[in-house]
Amino acid sequence: MVLSINSDKVAAHHNPVPNAAIVRGVMVTSGILGKRLDTDDYPVDRAEQTALVFTYLQAILEEAGATPQDVVKLDLYFADKSDRSLANEHWLRLWPDPAHRPARQAHQAVLPRGCCLQVVAMVVLPSS
Repeated sequence: MVLSINSDKVAAHHNPVPNAAIVRGVMVTSGILGKRLDTDDYPVDRAEQTALVFTYLQAILEEAGATPQDVVKLDLYFADKSDRSLANEHWLRLWPDPAHRPARQAHQAVLPRGCCLQVVAMVVLPSS
C-alpha cells in the first residue's frame, strides 16, 4: 500500500497531490515547487525560488527518514535551462563528493506562471 507524505514544511499542490509517495522502500516525490509557505507565491528572485525547492527536498527526505545520499535520481524541470547554475550551488552542497552523487537530468519545461524550477526525486529509503 502506498504511504503519502504531506509535509507542513513544504509548499503544497493545489490539486490532491502529496509531496511524495512511498511503496516497498522506494519514494518518489511529486513536483517540488519553490513557493513561499506564507503567501503561496513564487518568489520573483529565481535564486530564492531555487533555494526553496532544495530546502523542501531536504524537508521531504527528513520526513521520510532519508538523507541526500539516499537519492538515486533527481529530475530538474526548468522554465529556462540557463538557470541550471542556480541549482548547481545547492547540488554541490547536498552532494559535494563527485563519487557519491545521484543521477541527474535537466529538462526544459512549460511551468506555471512565475515558476522557474520544479524537481522530482527518486529515493531508496534506508532499511529500518
